[in-house]
Amino acid sequence: MATALRVVEAHDPQAWNAAMLRSPGADLLQGWEWGEFKRLSGGWKPLRVLAERDGEPVAGVQLLSRRVMGAPSLYAPRGPWWLDEEGVNALVRWLRRKLAWRAPFLRTDPLIEDAAPLMRLGFRRAPRQVQPRATIIVDLTRGEEAILNGYDRQVRYNVRLAERKGVVVTRGGRESIEEFWKLLSATATRKGFAERDLSYFEHLVAVYGDAAPLFLARRESELLYGALVVACGPFAYYLYGASGGDRSAKPSELVQYQAMCWAKRRGVTRYDMWGIPAHPTEDNPLYGVYRFKHGFGGQTAFYAGALDLPLIPVVGRASGALETLALKSLSLAHGEGFRLVDHLA
Repeated sequence: MATALRVVEAHDPQAWNAAMLRSPGADLLQGWEWGEFKRLSGGWKPLRVLAERDGEPVAGVQLLSRRVMGAPSLYAPRGPWWLDEEGVNALVRWLRRKLAWRAPFLRTDPLIEDAAPLMRLGFRRAPRQVQPRATIIVDLTRGEEAILNGYDRQVRYNVRLAERKGVVVTRGGRESIEEFWKLLSATATRKGFAERDLSYFEHLVAVYGDAAPLFLARRESELLYGALVVACGPFAYYLYGASGGDRSAKPSELVQYQAMCWAKRRGVTRYDMWGIPAHPTEDNPLYGVYRFKHGFGGQTAFYAGALDLPLIPVVGRASGALETLALKSLSLAHGEGFRLVDHLA
């Protein structure tokens, strides 16, 4: 006789994280802390839902909801996650029933390579990506010297060069946020993109505590480079980097190596470089990001990409076409032609 599945809301942070981390699709953005961080920093309201069999979680999803430009929005960053297909089937049925009319659609981007299991449940391809479809993951199960030896020859050289040039890396927390943010803002201005305000990073470090250190590289008191890394269970993620000053001293390579050593000592086994373009051609504006991250000798992981689950009949199904039209019109206004431009796709 088949065991019945039940779907319930989760209220225990430790139990939620333990269940999520056991799944193949475990990710920082499905961790309980990420939902609390988004509640503080962006006004999102988190909802965590579990599908259970005999009291044991077999699938789950953390949803974030808020109004965006006046319209209701539902997003499951890097969700859902599951241990078996029967569990995710039950979870999606619950979502369709309970979330109907709450928003036109639910956008997701789970850590799966093949979207077929969700497409069979009514999901469709989203017109744009929210999270990157590809990333580079460095294996930290090796010794620290072996991790360094796994880097490309030039990156290994740059790590040693930074040490010879007197670059010193320190690890900080709340007391280092403003200094890091100023460097990050200067980097954003130099490269022509907008960056989040200081409170965003203050909330992030406040929620994660010593699991979210700031690594700052200096030479003769001049701040050259900074990186924000967040650990979640056996994983660590390089979320933000900022540079300035004399970059010929190669501080970024030394910071990444020391961040990986810190993560390894913490028990982390996988260091996620946090996203590269899925098609890193030289004309892609993110090609430089790809080249930098590729040099650390990790393996490239590819994901299925963003998916939408329509929740309102007709409107939910048509929303993708309307969003595509809006994105193409924006591209035309920016002089890139009437086409869909998504550098993460």
